Amino acid sequence: MCAAPARRYSSPQREAQANATRRRILGAAEELFAEHGFAAVTMPRIAEHAGLSLATVYLYFRTKANIVGAMADEIVAAPDLSVEQVEREHDPVRMMRRGAGIIRRLNERSWLVADILRGAHGTDEHLARVWAEWQRRHLDASRRAVEALRARGGLRPGLAPDEAVDVLYALAGTDVYRALVRERRWSPARYQEWLFRLGCRELIGA
Repeated sequence: MCAAPARRYSSPQREAQANATRRRILGAAEELFAEHGFAAVTMPRIAEHAGLSLATVYLYFRTKANIVGAMADEIVAAPDLSVEQVEREHDPVRMMRRGAGIIRRLNERSWLVADILRGAHGTDEHLARVWAEWQRRHLDASRRAVEALRARGGLRPGLAPDEAVDVLYALAGTDVYRALVRERRWSPARYQEWLFRLGCRELIGA
């Protein structure tokens, strides 16, 4: 008689606890990275700040680079940051308004990850891959937004689609956000409105 195969046991409560622990680690790491810089923070320090054992932290993430990669993945997967929201709009001005809000929220959440990736990707192979994928996704989102504008006849006359992609890619990047909000102390609301007005003028000629 053959023994019955062992059933895989999946507990929703156990999964929820694991997700909560993972978010706890990411939150602790983000706070430490923002306050002390990526290079100065150690895995034991992250464990201590999260109130967890070092073994538990290593169970979820082998290195700091893995933690940064997970932070980037969470930002990319956020539904409220998806370019699909822009693609669902039909009026070019409403598309620009929606896009400005998405870019603001994206940069509010991603400036730290972008700073870490930009500064450390040359010294870590994993971070280099994360940085390359981060840039690729940013460019792809810019292309999709411009294509949606073009499909609705919203692009400014005489503006080539490739140039429009470059303009949006630059405007939406963390460099502009860092300069205006974090360095020049613009409010996020002012930054969002500036993006909207500039985007309307440069991309749709409104």
